[in-house]
Amino acid sequence: MITVTIVVLAPLIFLAYKGASRLQRLWHLFRLMGASNFNVPMPISRLDALDVTSVVALMAVKYAYSLLGLLPKPQPDADGVHMLLPEVTAMAKLRVTSRDERRFDAATGEAGRDRSGRANRLLFLPALVNPMMALLLANRRCPVLPFGCVNTRNAFELRDPGVGRDAADLTEDNCVVMAYLGGPERRGRRVKRGMEFDIRIVVVKFNSWGGGDAIMEQDITILAYLPAGTEPRFRPAESTTSSSSSSSSSSSREEPPPRVAWSGAARNKVRLGLLAPRAWAAVCKDYNPIHMSRPLARLFGFPGTIAHGNHVLAMAMQQLLSASDADDARFDDQRCRFIYSEAPFVLRVAFKRPMVLPLDLDVEYGQVEGGGGLGLRVVGGGSDGSGKEYLAAWVT
Repeated sequence: MITVTIVVLAPLIFLAYKGASRLQRLWHLFRLMGASNFNVPMPISRLDALDVTSVVALMAVKYAYSLLGLLPKPQPDADGVHMLLPEVTAMAKLRVTSRDERRFDAATGEAGRDRSGRANRLLFLPALVNPMMALLLANRRCPVLPFGCVNTRNAFELRDPGVGRDAADLTEDNCVVMAYLGGPERRGRRVKRGMEFDIRIVVVKFNSWGGGDAIMEQDITILAYLPAGTEPRFRPAESTTSSSSSSSSSSSREEPPPRVAWSGAARNKVRLGLLAPRAWAAVCKDYNPIHMSRPLARLFGFPGTIAHGNHVLAMAMQQLLSASDADDARFDDQRCRFIYSEAPFVLRVAFKRPMVLPLDLDVEYGQVEGGGGLGLRVVGGGSDGSGKEYLAAWVT
């Protein structure tokens, strides 16, 4: 009888313990989301399904706070163009496993190796640290309501491309990820459809002597939709003038797009089905409803389920591993320099329009005019240059 009792009660006690542990973890996360400076209690790359669900739930809580008037609002700056956002910072450890690499390979459709046999996952590290953005958006000191926000531009500075491509050196807790939102250096900018603002993510790797160096810096530009009457109101002339003279540190906005001589020929394809966002979300933990559900995407004004912009970019970048052109030696030289070089480089991308799933788009490459750079764009409706441009990226 005692044995039977133990067999019956043991699983119940275990489940009760796990449930209590989960509730305690959720409560701790809820408290962190009210702090302006917080440390994430687990490696950012090790968030599980319940953690991600909790973050999404905490994003939803912000809407209740907004209805009750408890959520702060962006304050108009004195220049009548910018919007002041409370400063929020977060810090977390980073730990990479082979499972993360397999998920990235599955999402991008490539084996993740170049012709020399080296692992080469060009956007692997930015994808892994993406949950830092979600945590900042879930923070109740951030005045932005996150559902329906759109990533419009990114800038990735890979200071140590070897680690960025093959993250085998990041298997231990030897990396710290820091994320920043708001403050005087990251003011919001009033644009026609709402407010653009930047999130900055920095990955620092430490050596055995305790010294640390930044191996990657990323600026993420996000568009939050606002009612047309929100102050300050959009004024095109003032917005252009202020944007050109602003001293903000965001490299994704300051660097103007270069002139690229496009080849005019599609070398590769990006094909994604309706369920493709799930594979990418397994890597980056971005479960924004506009990527996961067609009805919810329509609720936020989109015609259908929207692909993750960085997912499309990652697929196009991975295809560079095999995008050789015997008739264009200059392109092949630039491509190989980018893939094999250990020198730091900067990748910038501008997302031009939402990419509705399912999609079948062309990838076209080009040379940055003046030399020293490689361009990439994703187009649809024709590869002769007449198709719609969905994203454009360039490496310098």
